[in-house]
Formats: sequence, C-alpha cells, structure tokens
Amino acid sequence: MRMIYGVNPVMEAIKASPGNIDWLLVSEARSDRTMAELLRAAKTRDVEVRKVAPAELDKLAGKGRHQGVAAVISGEFKYLEIEDLIAAWKKSGGPAFFLILDSIQDPQNLGSLIRTATAAGVHGVIIPRDRACEITPAVVRASAGATEHMLVAREVNLVRAFERLKEENIWVAGVEADARESIYGMDLNRDLALVIGSEGKGIRRLVKESCDFTVSIPMEGKLNSLNAAQAGAVAMFEARRQRLFGK
Repeated sequence: MRMIYGVNPVMEAIKASPGNIDWLLVSEARSDRTMAELLRAAKTRDVEVRKVAPAELDKLAGKGRHQGVAAVISGEFKYLEIEDLIAAWKKSGGPAFFLILDSIQDPQNLGSLIRTATAAGVHGVIIPRDRACEITPAVVRASAGATEHMLVAREVNLVRAFERLKEENIWVAGVEADARESIYGMDLNRDLALVIGSEGKGIRRLVKESCDFTVSIPMEGKLNSLNAAQAGAVAMFEARRQRLFGK
C-alpha cells in the first residue's frame, strides 16, 4: 500500500486509475470549490471518501504538504519493463522519444522531469534500479500527478537498456555541459532517447561512453550549469520543437 497527497496528484490518480485507489482521506477543515470538484470526480468514479481531522493528515503526509487530501492506493508503484515502453512507442505511430535518467537522487528533480516528459510527449522514462531515487509520494507530488500517466521502467543496467533501444534504431543522446556539439545544432528529429545525468556528477563514464553522441546547452552569465530538471526540460522541448517545426 502507498499514499499520494496533494490536490493535483490525487486528482490525476482518480482520473488515471480509480480502481487502484482504496480510499481518499479528506480534511474536515477544507470545503472550497477545488475540493468540491475533487469529491465530485471521486463520486463519479466510485472512489470511497473518508473525512478525517487535519491533524491525522498532518501525521500521515507531513504538515502543510497534503493540501487537505491524500489517496491510499493498493500496492507499490507499478514499474514496467523496457519492452512495454517500446510497445507504447510503436503503438503511437510516431518517432520514438524516451527519457533516461542516470542516478537522479532528488525527488523534486525526478518528479519535475517526469512532469516535463509527460508534457513533451515522451513515450517512457527509464531509471536505474540502484543508487537512484524511486517513485515516492514526494516524487508523485513534485510531478503534479504525472507519474500516474507516464510509463516508467527500472533497469538494473542502463548500458544494456541502451543496447536494446539501439536494436530498434533509436539514437541515444547524452546531455552534458562539456559536450562540444550544441543541442540546437544537432538533429533531434529522429527516434531518440535523451540521457540526463545526476545532480552532482552528471552522466556516469560508462553510460556516457555508450551514448551515440552528447550535446550541451549553450549558456551565458556567471553560472555554468543547470540542474537536472532544468537541463532535461530544455532538452526535451528542443526535441519537441524540432519535431513540430523542423530543425
């Protein structure tokens, strides 16, 4: 059993998979229009609602973080296999678009990247099984519920995952600050998997060496890098821009 909290994440869970929700916990102290809409959505989808004292939600989810609502969901987060992601891409009929996250540790960054990936039209996200953040309630909240819509696979070995993608003629591109080629000068309108490295160390050496090419995001000013979520957002939407309007 797991719990997600916050109005947007809970609403997305109600829309995406109401059958997996055991019940909602709703604060007795909240009765505004947004909560009324959420309760109507729950009723329409036959999701049980339990009114509780604000202190009980504070204890379960952390004071000030739950926005007066939490959903109790059966089982753990359902990770998929890389084959499921490939099947979803082929079913879409468009060019492949995957996001690979190498050892992202921060739940806020992971949630933000998944949210951006959903908005950018990514077919699936691949994360390592070890030494990386998992899909936790904090990640769900940071994603504004996008985790309920995005396909996420956990792989023991990212290099092997690259090999499987390359068997499908998918290009693997690492986003690195020191890459010579600018992301704006590279053709990203192809079957593509973008790789974003960890917050502190970037893409690990063996993972980087397994990329088909690397690209950097040109920057000005006194800062020489973006955080993982920012870099991923720039890269994903540059790829989307090229798909919509050409290079």
